[in-house]
Amino acid sequence: MAMGVGPLTHYALAALGPFVVDDLDLSVGQYGQLWLVVFAAASVATTAGGWLADRMGLRGLFIATFAVSGLATIGAASAAGFLVLIVALVLSGVAQALANPATNRYLLERVDPRRRGSILGIKQSGVQASQLMAGLLLPPLAMWWGWRNALAVCCAVAIVGILATVPATGGPGPRRSATSSGSIRHGPEVAWLFVYAFAAGAVAQATNVYLPLFAHVELDLSASTAGLVVAVLGGVGVVARFLWGRGVQDVRDLRTPMSWLSVITVIALVGIMLTEQVGAWLVWPAAGLFGFSALAANVLVMVAVLNVTPADSIGRATGRVSLGLFLGFMCGPPSAGLVVERLGYPAMWMMLMAIGGFATVIPLAWRTRTPHLVAAA
Repeated sequence: MAMGVGPLTHYALAALGPFVVDDLDLSVGQYGQLWLVVFAAASVATTAGGWLADRMGLRGLFIATFAVSGLATIGAASAAGFLVLIVALVLSGVAQALANPATNRYLLERVDPRRRGSILGIKQSGVQASQLMAGLLLPPLAMWWGWRNALAVCCAVAIVGILATVPATGGPGPRRSATSSGSIRHGPEVAWLFVYAFAAGAVAQATNVYLPLFAHVELDLSASTAGLVVAVLGGVGVVARFLWGRGVQDVRDLRTPMSWLSVITVIALVGIMLTEQVGAWLVWPAAGLFGFSALAANVLVMVAVLNVTPADSIGRATGRVSLGLFLGFMCGPPSAGLVVERLGYPAMWMMLMAIGGFATVIPLAWRTRTPHLVAAA
């Protein structure tokens, strides 16, 4: 719930994109700028979030995550225009910046190392569970009750999360002390993971945002059916994150799986681009393949962070790698929107394929520079 509640607002806006764009009279470019805002806020806040995760009690971290996200959902549901949506998405970005460092610290403190990969996969699947819920439930609800009321229903997740925090964390817990130097004790691994996370994040978020609009505008799917594409991404993403997490929990060097995951992502993007020539039916298996690959990248990245980072600096290491992810999330949608406005959707898919190819090369270059990884002490 902590991982899913932060991005729930922007996943809801993606699933409700045709309704929101029409009601608020937004351009395609403005719509893409919303994701620039949410992930710019997450990028700015993630370093502070990592620092707090190394010092605060778990209870306070989780309550803050749920409360800020609830405010973001209320703000977006009541937005009368573009500027109010921006404020709401800033809050959503802050909530997302808190979630990964807090939950990674929880894993290191309370989960057996032999089970961390599978538990981390479940934890990270919360993000895609949020996407699944948004895509599956909100478009039909919006058709019946309006998009604002459909979005407001999402506040229930934040409320239940706050109520569940006390039994889940077992009390506030002691404050953690920082290392004497205040620095993160690791080699170049975090820098490589930062770059990979940036590329993977740009591809994943641009596709999350524009695939429903592409299905609606270019493939002539109805607004509610196009929203179900988000549900496919989220549903497959839930399963994929669990399977990838369980599959790599005993693998110390994740660079080969990271490279193969990016290859599969490029293949999925090729399938999406070909839907206009082959038929709209192809968007469903292509979206599923994309969910299986691109939306699981964060699991491999976070397992790698746990493998190479000491426990006393896990919050800050997670924050730095998450910064790469959020910067990718921030740059992907507006860049894609700009390409769509000027060159059309085929050019956008080709751009994302190029970034996916770059992500494939990053682990190979990393292995060339550093043949053997050093595990965390």
